[in-house]
Amino acid sequence: MQIPNIAASYVSSAAAQQHAAASTAASTASSTNDFMLMLLAQLTNQNPLEPLKDSEMLSQFAQLNSVQQLQGIQTLMGQAASANQTGYAASLIGKTITANLDNGDPLKGVVTGITIEAGKVYVHVGDQKAPVSSIVEIKEK
Repeated sequence: MQIPNIAASYVSSAAAQQHAAASTAASTASSTNDFMLMLLAQLTNQNPLEPLKDSEMLSQFAQLNSVQQLQGIQTLMGQAASANQTGYAASLIGKTITANLDNGDPLKGVVTGITIEAGKVYVHVGDQKAPVSSIVEIKEK
């Protein structure tokens, strides 16, 4: 019974990671377009008697490349963190937890499954769910 919950959570996790990667790619494309528009404006409005030096232009392109590389690293780190949190939540299945719900009430019981909603990992206890970040106690069954 628990295996479909785990499998569904990993499928959801993969979909969430693909969505995050697509969002980051769109953000990177937007940043690149913004930079290119700035560069074009700079080249269009520069003083012909004082043209942009080759070293300055290369420096700007190097900075753009660095920003793109950092955005790629940020994406990979986010995906690794998401996978790590999903794995941690899956390891809690069958264990007794205590979590503080958003309304302040404690939730105690055995974890029966996990889900991912909007990039946030939840554990299921009975018919209720709680974010992994709200867990305050974990016990063996």
